[in-house]
Amino acid sequence: MEYGEKRRMKVQAVIAFSLLACILYGLGAGLRSDIGILLMPLAVQCSIAYEDVSFCIAVMQIVFGVTQPFFGILAMHRSNRFVLGLGTVLLGLSVVGMIEATSFWQLMLALGILFGSGAGALSFGLILTSAIYFVGKRNAMIVSGMLNASAGMIGFVLSPLLQYLISSFGLIPALTFLLIPVGVLIPVLWTVTSRDPAKKDMQDEADREKDTSLSSLLGAFQNRTFLLLIAGFSTCGFHMVIIESHLFSQFVFYGIDGRDASWAFSIYGIATILGALASGYVSSLLQKGWILGFLYGFRAVWVADYLFLMPKTVLTAVLFATGLGFTGDATVSPTAGLVNEHFSIRQVATLMGFLFLCHQVGAFCSAWFGGILFTATGNYTAIWLIDIALCLFASIMSWRIQPLRRVKETDVSLQEK
Repeated sequence: MEYGEKRRMKVQAVIAFSLLACILYGLGAGLRSDIGILLMPLAVQCSIAYEDVSFCIAVMQIVFGVTQPFFGILAMHRSNRFVLGLGTVLLGLSVVGMIEATSFWQLMLALGILFGSGAGALSFGLILTSAIYFVGKRNAMIVSGMLNASAGMIGFVLSPLLQYLISSFGLIPALTFLLIPVGVLIPVLWTVTSRDPAKKDMQDEADREKDTSLSSLLGAFQNRTFLLLIAGFSTCGFHMVIIESHLFSQFVFYGIDGRDASWAFSIYGIATILGALASGYVSSLLQKGWILGFLYGFRAVWVADYLFLMPKTVLTAVLFATGLGFTGDATVSPTAGLVNEHFSIRQVATLMGFLFLCHQVGAFCSAWFGGILFTATGNYTAIWLIDIALCLFASIMSWRIQPLRRVKETDVSLQEK
């Protein structure tokens, strides 16, 4: 077979794998991002207050972050296929639980615990690990960009579909429909993990690297690059939840019509998809610390420009939302790439899970402080000023990340001395 033909078949395999991986990750992430559509119907079904359902969603977000490192450790001892399958089962049980829920505690179990755990098991880190086994480390960076964008793309489709089903047929038929795509995930995850090493091979690899779950975590916290990534990615969660929770209300606060504000927010979603795809490609070419330093720095400058220099019009709202979108999810691919470079493949899922936990802690602080500061000051300036400072801090930390070759050369020179 000629070289060109082999290369074409390899590209086709990468594309096919990427599409399946995007379905696997995007469905869980898309459902999580669109869960607010179910908020009011669930409150009516369970005869509970609106804020009670909101609390269930808040618990779901925390459970989603907390469970990821533990599912990563479980995958190290069992397999990615086992954990991804478990996550699919938990998602299915959560949907059934929401169909049957008639009280606050039943909804808390279904939405807060089961759904959060299922989404945590279908994590970015686990699917990225299988991508490395399937397409190699270089192509995995491109796949990571597609994975990151898939949540927005699938959410973009799910959001109006769920709204239509609920308004036309009611909550129960809409939730029942969700069981179909959840069931489709079983053959999808089987294919995505088809090139993962067998358990015996994974044990051989563990013997060679003397790699255990405990040593993985302890070693990471002694790694300079990983600590710098924690510093940056935690601020990323803080930044993103300001946008998701307060940006629409801020546009309306500035006197922009609600429909125009919705349109600007839709532009933000599209820009997020494009930025994630571009970041995945660029991360395969340039030093990832530089990319992160630029992205975090741009966020700080862009927010300051809008707050203090730009007039508050529909046009500037669209421009502001577009800039935020392009840099929104773009930090995930270079972050995942650095974890992939500095640690073994089997450690990636656990360590990415811990980074997403830090991300969710930052998100929780942002959601909480945003409401407190708006109540205290009557505007959104204070929370954005904190965000500017955190983004500048993250940018400085990211610029200090050394390329892997320089890190190894430094370690060798220290050993020689």
